[in-house]
Amino acid sequence: MRIGIDATCWSNHRGFGRFVRELLQAIARLETDDTYVLFADRQTAKAVEFPSGWQVVVGDTAEAPAQAAAADSRRSLRDLWVMRRLVQRESLDLFFFPAVYSYFPMGGQVPCLVTFHDVIAETLPHLVFQTRRSRMFWQLKCRLAVRRAVRVVTVSEASKQGLMRIFGLGEGCIRVVPEAASATFGPVDCHSEAHWAALRRHGVQPGERYVLYVGGISPHKNLDTLIEGFVQIVRSPGYQDVCLLLVGDYRRDVFRTCYEELRQRTAHLAIDKRVHFTGFVVDEDLVHLYAAAQALVLPSYLEGFGLPAVEAMACGAAVVASNCGALPEVLHGAGHLFDPHNIATLVDGLRRVLADAPYRAALQAGSLARARAFSWEQSARRAVDIFHENSLEAD
Repeated sequence: MRIGIDATCWSNHRGFGRFVRELLQAIARLETDDTYVLFADRQTAKAVEFPSGWQVVVGDTAEAPAQAAAADSRRSLRDLWVMRRLVQRESLDLFFFPAVYSYFPMGGQVPCLVTFHDVIAETLPHLVFQTRRSRMFWQLKCRLAVRRAVRVVTVSEASKQGLMRIFGLGEGCIRVVPEAASATFGPVDCHSEAHWAALRRHGVQPGERYVLYVGGISPHKNLDTLIEGFVQIVRSPGYQDVCLLLVGDYRRDVFRTCYEELRQRTAHLAIDKRVHFTGFVVDEDLVHLYAAAQALVLPSYLEGFGLPAVEAMACGAAVVASNCGALPEVLHGAGHLFDPHNIATLVDGLRRVLADAPYRAALQAGSLARARAFSWEQSARRAVDIFHENSLEAD
């Protein structure tokens, strides 16, 4: 088969960018008879290194889709036309979009697969979009993508159920390709100088207790509730030494952010010395932050998968997470769940993990075991099976 793949989200720092990079690199390591053609915008092609041996077709775009497909803007019609024409010029058996964010209208009769990572924008539009215009363009793009796709791909059973509910898709129209932790994430030597140096680079002293959040600094992540809960914890006897680290690229993220509001809230509550916004953290440092944390906390109202949970589990960290979306499915009993709409359950969960060492150790052991259920090789094989399944049906 000759398979075209949209690679324009490759450099994105969010989970769907990770999905593109890790999945395609894992596919490249498989031994198959297929030929892959990557379609990239000019900006991304200059900045990244694609799998060797794969053909790369580059469009003369004015703006990178990973930037243009933001929450408060839309891609130019010219750039959409550039990408469409690139695909039409190639002889392909199948075209795969690893993320609907960079979808562009497809011409011709080539079967098309589109990946929807979640239904957050459809379920919580008031927390995702800043304008009616941006919401309208998102809805239009998603409807066009669903109509054009011979199959929809997603990353969890929870997201699959959401897609069936919102778009009226039948169960047979959707395939699940889970995410996994990168090979970088795993247990580390917490007594090494490299470990201590990584912690110090992000404001943590060796031995200091902290709770860690990793993800977007966005309204639907429910970080205001996390901060309110953290206040209750650190004002209690025995917890005054605990810090909260919020890891997320608030400077370059093209999606809606609530960073300034959260900053102001921590100052108003007089906990700004105990709450640290690290910005973007490279994987080589992030693995050490996971390993040394008392717990990773994910308070999101909804997650399509929750990749930081798997990364943290691979490092042996305890996970305290929302009971909404895909997180219960991903943790599968290995973490502590709470109701993101009930701050008391969040506070109780974090207090227990911080105070009860045997309970924390049990969660850490469960994390390591659960993380082994996910691998990019397994996901790559599943994706290739889906490619061939749709090729046969299209013949």
